[in-house]
Amino acid sequence: MVLTRESRIIWKRRLQGFWFEYSHNKIGLVGLGLLILYISVAIFAPLIAPFPAEEVRSSSMVRHADTFALPEWITVFPPFSDWPREKIFHLNWSLANGQGLPPSIEAVQTSNGWKFIYDANKTKSAEPVTITLTSSLDYQYAPKVLRQFTLSFSWKASPSNTTKTVKFCVGSICVYGPETGTMQYLLKLDMKTPNGTVYSLWDQNWFQIRDINPRAEPAFWSSNSSSNVRLTPLAELAVKLGYASYETTRMVQDMFPSKGIYTFNFTIIVKPGEAEGIMVPLEKAKGYVEVSNAEFNTWGRVFGLLGTDGYRHDVFSQLIWGSRISIAIGISAAALSVLFGLIVGIVAGYLGGVVDEILMRIVDILICLPALPILLVLIAMFGYNVWYVVLILAIFGWQGLSRVVRSQVLSLREMTFVESAIASGGSKSYIMFRHILPNVLPIALTSLVLSVPGAIITEASLSFLGFGDPFAPTWGKMLQNAYDTNAFSPVNLAWWDILPPGLAITFLCLTFVFIGHAVDEIVNPRLRRRR
Repeated sequence: MVLTRESRIIWKRRLQGFWFEYSHNKIGLVGLGLLILYISVAIFAPLIAPFPAEEVRSSSMVRHADTFALPEWITVFPPFSDWPREKIFHLNWSLANGQGLPPSIEAVQTSNGWKFIYDANKTKSAEPVTITLTSSLDYQYAPKVLRQFTLSFSWKASPSNTTKTVKFCVGSICVYGPETGTMQYLLKLDMKTPNGTVYSLWDQNWFQIRDINPRAEPAFWSSNSSSNVRLTPLAELAVKLGYASYETTRMVQDMFPSKGIYTFNFTIIVKPGEAEGIMVPLEKAKGYVEVSNAEFNTWGRVFGLLGTDGYRHDVFSQLIWGSRISIAIGISAAALSVLFGLIVGIVAGYLGGVVDEILMRIVDILICLPALPILLVLIAMFGYNVWYVVLILAIFGWQGLSRVVRSQVLSLREMTFVESAIASGGSKSYIMFRHILPNVLPIALTSLVLSVPGAIITEASLSFLGFGDPFAPTWGKMLQNAYDTNAFSPVNLAWWDILPPGLAITFLCLTFVFIGHAVDEIVNPRLRRRR
């Protein structure tokens, strides 16, 4: 419907008058300012949030820092000033000082590490050859605070020739023994602390069978092998170093007891291979070993503006992305419920009779139903989806408005302008939506604004109970994750994971409450006279 020039002038004057009244309401202006802030955050979330929404879901395997890392701004306080940050130390290997390699070893330094080519025939010796690579890092964080780290590198070993010995055959089916090669090798990695304590962190044999035997000793291999190693202080490493399997935190704190230089030594031992217990001829004892440079990553105990949660994800990013879902759900559910309430209230009030009786009995039934249990059942039936939640919230949120609108329409239909429209031949639908609807819109507007907080809190409650969309980063989902990861427990008490989503929900609800009260004072003459 196109508005005439006179209608446009009337609506313009109405809006100007509404804004004049609203701009003199301090609470309303505060609410409007908060709403603009929330909407701006939701719109510019991709620019504000440090990490994408996919990375901060509870199902994401991406790690941003240690579990329940504190906000980084807390380091302004002296007890936390030197707590570990999320940092990668690059360990570029070099040959140990004073080490001379025999002619049987050719050392080649590559852009990413070292390659050692072994040929026992050059020295005519079967004695094992030991090569030591070394690197160090300057650890200047608080002693006994670090809880987790990651040590990453890769290696590859290849004898010049390998064979498999047949143990026995049954018909055409043969069983082979382990692969043997013309070169045997043993690789291990140690760390030396500033006070001289040495920790054996890794060797290739232990790393291969650590799940079966966490106390496995280093052993020579002679097969073609390679591996990308990512070592973290798990239970197997704790057992290897003499701790109980659950003492990983204590182990790491003992490993980093003070500030200073920590030295890492990578040892390579090579010697001629064996076949069925007999050493291969020296002219065949050949092969090579490659080792990449390593990275040592300290997991931050402080991180970002709001730290991390129990899944090691950035809390600030979750908070920013959650604004989109909460605002969208609140406004969408409130708008749909107001639309349902308007239509039912106008139709029931104007038509009356059997229609009014049927619609009001439906309203009575829905009002008597326990909304939250039914919401839980319906969501369990139809699946976890944000828009299902919006629709279900709308279905159970319009009953009160429909009664208020109906009572208003019962008085409006007796007014002279409605009787004049009837006398002029206007249809029922024309009168309802052309003459009656504009007169009940102020009530609907107030109800719309004041219904948003209820929808937001209901969605947060559903998410907290585990009935929200698992793929949508909402504030209720943040609280559920905090509960699931024991953020509320006295041991953790991760207030930075609990308070932000709670305060965000509270202030967003207050935003619409402030706006709703301001609008109510403008459209309700009685409240305006009291003011």
